[in-house]
Amino acid sequence: METGDPRGGVLDAAELARRINLLLDFEESQRGTPVPFASIEEYVASRGGSLSRAKWTYMLSGDGRRNRDTELLRLLAGFFEVDERFLLEDSDVPERIGAQLALVRSLRSARVSGFAARTFPGELSPEALRRIAEVLEEESQRGSVA
Repeated sequence: METGDPRGGVLDAAELARRINLLLDFEESQRGTPVPFASIEEYVASRGGSLSRAKWTYMLSGDGRRNRDTELLRLLAGFFEVDERFLLEDSDVPERIGAQLALVRSLRSARVSGFAARTFPGELSPEALRRIAEVLEEESQRGSVA
């Protein structure tokens, strides 16, 4: 299969992993359940590509070298219904995904804060609960909480 781009994707492995994980989080927020690897593998195979579980795990971890399989990256973009440039080049997060992920992060932060309040009833002051919420928000902004 001719890709037209012999260099493959330009994103380093860590950035590609971050973007794929963002897409997985987005899909999970839409479906209500995690995306099964088998669904991704089947989609890729039905379009003439190949994706092993080992390669997928490697791509998700961000360890190793830059992915040079342009066609696979294009197929993954198709699966997630995003512009292929998101996985092939240094581009912005698609607006619909960014907005949904911001909502997901807020909901998760609220759940963690609620959990802390229930776990330590009467032990945490309102100020401590506010500080927990602030730390979660700061981490969410940095991308550490997803």
